[in-house]
Amino acid sequence: MRFIVSCFFFCSTLTYGQSERTILYAQATEFGYRNQFKEAENILSQVIALFPNDSMAYFDRAIMRENLGDTLGAISDFTKEIEIDPKSADNYFLRGMLYHKTKMYNEALADFKKVNQLDAGNADSHYFAAQLFLVLEQNKYLAKRQLKKCLRINSAHEEAMKLVLQIS
Repeated sequence: MRFIVSCFFFCSTLTYGQSERTILYAQATEFGYRNQFKEAENILSQVIALFPNDSMAYFDRAIMRENLGDTLGAISDFTKEIEIDPKSADNYFLRGMLYHKTKMYNEALADFKKVNQLDAGNADSHYFAAQLFLVLEQNKYLAKRQLKKCLRINSAHEEAMKLVLQIS
């Protein structure tokens, strides 16, 4: 009997936690739709406090932080999410975009290279890597290789076509 009661309380706790998470996510989503990013960020911080390994909460909070102009906070959240889920190319891509925006070019290039390892079919990561090879290393050969890969994936990638013409 004690075992059954213990199982009931354990399952109740899990169910309560899951339903609380669902309610908080619904609230954060509603605030996000209304462009009330600070409120959404606060709710997602509550989710993270309750569920510190919830990678989706870090992802969503990073988006809210970026919408609030807190790019470094967004980078921090993407970094934590990458620690939890290191196989997601999207996380590296988005963090790479933020690094690029803040002119942290070495970090951005490292993230775009990681995206290319995890998802070789991401045309934009090849394009941004090409840009960074030009900015950081002034290496036209590596930039052209990345642009060829980009255009193989998406032959209509306008920015890549323009950059090919500029460096030829």
